[in-house]
Amino acid sequence: MLDRLFRRAGAGAREKRPTVLVLRHLQHLSPDELFLLEDVIRQLDGTDTRCVCTVTLPVPRASRAAFTEVFDRLRQDGLVHHVNLRPLSPRRLGAVITAEMEARAEPALVDWLWSLTRGWPAAARAVLRTARDQGHVRVVDRHAQLVSGGSGRCPSGIGELVLPVRESDGPVWEAAKAVAVLGPLGEAVPRLTAETLSVTEREARDLLARLADAGVLRYRRSDSAWVYRLPLAGAAVGVSLGPYERRSLARIAVSALWQGTARCADPSYLPEQLAAAGRLVDPERARTELRAAAERLAHQGGDAYDDHRAVRWLRVAADLTTDPVERPRLLLEHAQICLAQGRAEEGLHSLRLVLRAHRDHLRPHQLLDVCFAHMAALYRAGELTALEKIAADGTLQHHGPAGPLERALTRGCALLLLGRWREVREVLAAVRRDDRSGLVEWKAEFLAATAELWLGVADGTDRSRATLPVRHRAGEATAAEVHSRVGELLTLGEIRRAEQLLADTGRSPGQLGLPSRMLIALHRGRPREAMDLARRSAVTGVHTCDAVQSAMYHHAAVQLVCGGRLTRASELLALARARQPMLPHLLDSAQALCDLVHGDAEQARSLLRAAVRRAESDGVVAGTDLLWLRVADAAMHVGRSEVLEECLAKVEVVARRLGTERAEMTRLVLHAAVHNDQGAARAARRLARQRQQPLEESAVLAHLIRYGMGDPAMMRDTYAMLGELDALMPRFWLRSLMRTHGVAVPGRQATAAENERLLAVLVSEGLTNRQIAKILRTSEKSVEGRLSRLFSRTGHGSRVELAMAMLTGRLRW
Repeated sequence: MLDRLFRRAGAGAREKRPTVLVLRHLQHLSPDELFLLEDVIRQLDGTDTRCVCTVTLPVPRASRAAFTEVFDRLRQDGLVHHVNLRPLSPRRLGAVITAEMEARAEPALVDWLWSLTRGWPAAARAVLRTARDQGHVRVVDRHAQLVSGGSGRCPSGIGELVLPVRESDGPVWEAAKAVAVLGPLGEAVPRLTAETLSVTEREARDLLARLADAGVLRYRRSDSAWVYRLPLAGAAVGVSLGPYERRSLARIAVSALWQGTARCADPSYLPEQLAAAGRLVDPERARTELRAAAERLAHQGGDAYDDHRAVRWLRVAADLTTDPVERPRLLLEHAQICLAQGRAEEGLHSLRLVLRAHRDHLRPHQLLDVCFAHMAALYRAGELTALEKIAADGTLQHHGPAGPLERALTRGCALLLLGRWREVREVLAAVRRDDRSGLVEWKAEFLAATAELWLGVADGTDRSRATLPVRHRAGEATAAEVHSRVGELLTLGEIRRAEQLLADTGRSPGQLGLPSRMLIALHRGRPREAMDLARRSAVTGVHTCDAVQSAMYHHAAVQLVCGGRLTRASELLALARARQPMLPHLLDSAQALCDLVHGDAEQARSLLRAAVRRAESDGVVAGTDLLWLRVADAAMHVGRSEVLEECLAKVEVVARRLGTERAEMTRLVLHAAVHNDQGAARAARRLARQRQQPLEESAVLAHLIRYGMGDPAMMRDTYAMLGELDALMPRFWLRSLMRTHGVAVPGRQATAAENERLLAVLVSEGLTNRQIAKILRTSEKSVEGRLSRLFSRTGHGSRVELAMAMLTGRLRW
C-alpha cells in the first residue's frame, strides 16, 4: 500500500501536478518502510508535491532508532519541518466546546471532556459530537450542559479512536481489556492480568510492555500503575467488553481488594466493581458495602448528592438482597433519589417493580407511599395520560390499594399532581369524613392541605409544618414530606421559614431538589450559583413543571432580564411552558416583564389580563402577589395609575389569605404608591431588609422609587445594591430616574463602560438596532453610532464576532 501511494505521488511529480500526500500514524511503520519513505521524500524535493505526515508518540521501541536516524538526516538537509502539537489546556478546551456548540461550556462538561481526552483536539471533538447526538450534552440558556448521569458514560461511535488497540493481536488485545478494568489497582495489575489471561506474570508484563511500546499504555512510576495514555481509549475498551467479561474482571478486582492483595486510592472504584460483579461475589457483603457507599455520597449533599453512581449502587444493592422486606425498601429509596435527581424514568422502573413483585410484602401505609411515589414519577416522566386515568377512577394499573378510601386517596394524589386542586378538596373531604381507622387520615390531610395552599388557604399546611419537627424526632416524618413543605415555602418566597424548617428536621439544602436549591441561592444573593442550578435542573429528565419549578423558571427569567439577556429569558420561559407548568401565571408574569423591557406594553397587558383570568378561574391564589405587582408595573408604563388601586385590593386579599411576608411586602409597596404613604414605604423597606434577600430588597426599593416614594439616599443605595447583583437593566433605568431627580450618578467612566457592556449584551442576544433603540429609549441612529464605536474599540468587525467574543468571555469589562 505504501508503495502504491509513493508511485502515485511520483506520477504527480512527473506530470507537474500540485499534489499533497498525507500519511497518518507513521509510528506504525517498520524500519524498512521508514528508509523507503526517506528515499521518496528526497525524490520529491524540487517538485510541486508535498508530504504531510502525522506521528503519535511514543514511537515503538523496534523502530525508534530508525525513526531518529531518518528524520535527523532529513532535518539536517532542510527537507522536513517539524511541528509539535500539544494537547489543549482545560481553558482552551472550553473555548473549543464553545465554538463547536455555539454555547458557553459549563465547568462540569469541560472537566468531563478533559478527563476522557486530556485535551487532544481530535478526540475531544469526536466525543463532543457523539455526546451531543446521544443527548449527553444539551444547551440551555446558551450554556452547554452535561446532562445528569452523562459523566458516567462513554459515548458510543468513537471506535476509530481505539483502532490501534483493537487491531493488536489476540493476547495483547485481551491484556488491553483487562487493564481497562484493573488499571487502578497499581502494582497488582501484572499479577491480576496474568490471572485473567491464564499466563505467567512475566508473560503478562511483556504484553503490557507491548501496549506501552504501541503508545496505548504508560507505566506511572509514582504509584506503579499501568494507565491508558488516552483515558477515552480505556473507557471505550471497557464499553466494548461483553457482559460476562466485564463481570469476571470485576470479580477479580473485588477479590483482590477484599483479600488485601491489591489497593486503590479511589473510594468509588470498589463499589463500581461490586455493582458490575453482581452475584459473582458474596452478595450479602456486596450489598452492605454498596449501601454504605451510596449513603456516604447522599450524606455529603450538594453535587455529591446528584452523583449518578449512588443511584446505580443503590439499585444493584436492591437487586442483590433476597430479603422480602429489605428489597422493596431499597427500591423505594432508589426511586426517591432518582426523583430528586430528575431521573424520573429510572425511578419509575423501580417503583413498578415494587408494585408488581413486592406488593404483598408492604403494609397498607407503605403501599400508599409507594403509590404516591409512583404517581410523582409518572408526573415527572411526563406520562400524564396514565395519571389522568388514575385521577378518573383511583386505580393504579391493578397494583394499587384495594379499599375505597385508599383508592380515593390515590385519586386525590393524581388530581393534585395534575393541578386540579378544587377537585382534590372535594374527593378528600369524603375520605376524611368516612375514615374510621385513622389509617389514611393524615395522608388525606397532607394532600388536601397542599391543594388548599395553592387555592389560598394556608391553615392546613401551617399545622402540618408545625408538627414536622416533632414527627421527625419520632422517626415518623419522611424526607419527601419535609421536602414538599420546604418547596411550598420557597415557592411562596418564605426563604427564612424554609431554612428554619430544614434546620428543625435535620435536613440540609444540598439534599433538596435542584429547583429548591436554586431559589435559596438566588434569594441569598448568589445569582451565578442560582442560574447554574436552574440550567442543571432544565436538562434533567423531568418532562413537567411543578409549582417549585414554575417559581424557579420565573425567577431565572427575571434574573436574565435584569442582565439584559432578553432572548435567553424568553427561550427559557418557552421551555418551561412546553412542560405544562403548574403555576403558569408565574411564567406569564416574567414574560410580561420581557415585553415591557422591549417597549411592548400592550402585549404585556394582554398577557397579564389572560393570566389573571386563568388564575381567578382556577381559584389559584399562590404567587398572584407577583402577578398583580407586574400588572401595576404595566399600568404605570401606559400612565394608568388608577389600576394600582385594583392591584392593591387584590394583593390585600392574597396577603390576608396566605399570611406570607412577600405578599405583605408587596401590599405595603402598593399601599404606599396608591395612598402616597411614606409610613407604608418605610415598613416595606424595613421588612425587605429583615428578609435579607438582596435581589428582593433591590426590587422593592426600585418599585418605591418608580412610584415616586424614593429619596436621593434611597436611589444611591439601590444603585449600589443593583451593581453588586450585576443587574444591568435596572441600573440603566435607575440612572435615568436619578438624572431626572438631580441625583448624581457615581463614576462617569464606569457608567460609560457599563452602558457599552449593556449594548454588547443586547447585540449578543440577536436584537436588531430598532429593538435595541426601543429598549434603551433612544433612536436607531444613536444605536448605530454607539455600535460603531464599540466595534472600533473592541476590534470586532461584526455582530457575530462580538456575540462570540461575549459568549467565550474574550470580551470583558
